[in-house]
Amino acid sequence: MKKYIYLIVSVLSITLLLGSCKENDLTPVYIHVTEKTFEDCIDVSNFNETHEQNFDQEQLEALKRHKFTHVNVYVNNKNLGCWQIPCKVPVLGISGADTSTLVLLPAFPISGMSNTIWSYPFLNICRQKVVLQKGTTYETEQNPPRYVYSEYARFPFFQTFSNSTPFMPSDTSRSKLNLLPVLYDGKNVGELVMSDSTARSFDIYSPQIPMPVGNYRVLLEIRYKTECPVDISMKMSTAINPHMAYPIGGFFASPNEWKTIHFDLTNTINNNHNAAGTATLGTLIFSGAGEKGKVSHVRIDDVKVVYIRTA
Repeated sequence: MKKYIYLIVSVLSITLLLGSCKENDLTPVYIHVTEKTFEDCIDVSNFNETHEQNFDQEQLEALKRHKFTHVNVYVNNKNLGCWQIPCKVPVLGISGADTSTLVLLPAFPISGMSNTIWSYPFLNICRQKVVLQKGTTYETEQNPPRYVYSEYARFPFFQTFSNSTPFMPSDTSRSKLNLLPVLYDGKNVGELVMSDSTARSFDIYSPQIPMPVGNYRVLLEIRYKTECPVDISMKMSTAINPHMAYPIGGFFASPNEWKTIHFDLTNTINNNHNAAGTATLGTLIFSGAGEKGKVSHVRIDDVKVVYIRTA
């Protein structure tokens, strides 16, 4: 009798153990996100109609030109975190070949005073129905998401230097020290040249840009290729001292490749606004200095200020 009881207990134990192993199968699906996933991922074919704008072709192309470095991944409304691209994101709880909802939110680091990672808030969310199978890798670049700009995104300042410049030097007698349109790398960009004959430093002012105050996200985006560091600050018409230049941040020299950088203007605006109303006029200031005895080039392109309401 004891032998039978021992046998039954052993069989039950093995059965429970096998069942437990089956329930705790941790074989994941991997979601592979590469830089190619977000190449040309924004559709701007109807942008002018949906935003009541008259952007030219060069501006529309600039709206698509982003360098997303991170991605926030959601599967079936579950947040799987923020990942640096390229990445392979493990997904648990997938049995067999399941149809799942995948959301990829392209993101980038905010430079200057914030040092955080933002999901780009100006695009509508793209939800994809995809088949995920346990033990396999889903390649996102084979079925890349497509995005459109939110109808609520606004661009109060957008400069591609196609044929003119809105910037002015602080000292109008130094007119050569300005971002002047030139053809470079196959497109028009703003270029400033410093040499011993022109001076070794510059301060360039944008026109006054209307910016919202309150529950908005306001972003400054700049594409650059420079041979010297550049500092950025901003004056505000509604600040307690409208002549004060509030620091935004800056970027180091990048003489060999084009880079894109983003600055959060939200806190600078809200923390220094000192007047009635929900808007201010901001003036961007680019400052820098070259090296004595050397010709230094500052090249800047696709300068955008964009905002969207958050509440």
